[in-house]
Amino acid sequence: MTKRKTARRVFIWALLLGLFFAGCETANGKNPGGVPDAENEFAAEAMTSRDSLSYFTEEGLAVGWNLGNALDAYSNGVSSETVWGNPRITQEIFNGVRAAGYTIARIPVTWMGHIGGEPDYHIDEDFLRRVAEVVGYAHDAGLKVIINIHHDGSVEKNGDVTRDNGWLSLNTARRSEEGMRQVTAQFERVWTQIAKYFKNYGDYLMFEAFNELHDGNWGWGDEAVQRPQYDILNKWTQVFVDAVRGVGGNNRSRFLIIPGYCAVPKHTTAPYFVLPNDNGNEANKLVVAVHYYDPYEFCIAGTRHDWGSAADKSAVNAVFKSLSDRFIAGKLTPVIIGESGVVRHEGYEQTRLEYFSYVYGKARDFGLVPMYWDNGAFSSGEKFGLFDRRTGKPHSPESQTVIETMVRACGGAD
Repeated sequence: MTKRKTARRVFIWALLLGLFFAGCETANGKNPGGVPDAENEFAAEAMTSRDSLSYFTEEGLAVGWNLGNALDAYSNGVSSETVWGNPRITQEIFNGVRAAGYTIARIPVTWMGHIGGEPDYHIDEDFLRRVAEVVGYAHDAGLKVIINIHHDGSVEKNGDVTRDNGWLSLNTARRSEEGMRQVTAQFERVWTQIAKYFKNYGDYLMFEAFNELHDGNWGWGDEAVQRPQYDILNKWTQVFVDAVRGVGGNNRSRFLIIPGYCAVPKHTTAPYFVLPNDNGNEANKLVVAVHYYDPYEFCIAGTRHDWGSAADKSAVNAVFKSLSDRFIAGKLTPVIIGESGVVRHEGYEQTRLEYFSYVYGKARDFGLVPMYWDNGAFSSGEKFGLFDRRTGKPHSPESQTVIETMVRACGGAD
């Protein structure tokens, strides 16, 4: 054998070994750029073998609460916990929420501003650590917990002008193959890193794929035109499930929450909504999510003050029945109403109570789990606030009555 051939073989073997070890490093926690993903040294906790519907039923998950406008708040493309006026989160708020009778807390999280560039999309470890700290507050209070990707998918439309405020953009993905590739790659990387950081947390922690993804029309666009977008969401929810399961640890059987297009019930019960495959689990570990703020004029805009006609109640029944029939009866998949609520109507407090009593009561009848959207606002804007974020106590006697009404409607304590 000549020296040249020997040197060549040595080079080839060195190259192959280098590729092998590089592949091992990627599989063991390094991202495509070679920088290690942040990992939490949290000790592995117990996971249930129960399916999602049994878990929700047996754990008494009947009514929930959102920590809105906190970890999901952002300004100029950067997530910032207090930028929308709420105080820094402490243990007290979750203690108060649990004492009031809520059993599950949704903690919306906006990640943008804490994510590096392509191809790493490296999430800042300090931000991951803060999210974990807040999750710990909720768990220590005795609550089940949901975290998600929230305003990273925010989009707004003014007249004919549509603007994406975040990177998780349906508009970018539907316009070109390169756009689809780029957004999907970032989505997969972000969920892979979140899953790695929380891989040892117990079954009380659930992941929700995203919030209200849409093209700027809030789900009211032409369905034929939007059909490619529904297909993209189906692909992304499969990417979400595969990314989380692929991390291993407790993520192999963690409960994963799948929203429909813009979290609108009619799009979620439609045939074009497809639950992702989760073939690695014999028991169903998926949960479906919708939002319910109907009618808009009463619940959000506050321009209508009457509610409770036969037509109003019939609309509630029809929507909730369609969700129950599609998922709970047919697939044994629990459904959360991940956001719901009514802004404060000064002078019409009784009507607001009647809404909660009926709507949350009907949710319970149909096996749905309603979750109230509390954004901490009391004096301006969309006044959904109920709890004082500093003390964890109801903000006022009126807030106390609203809380008691919705918890009681869902079968909670008087």
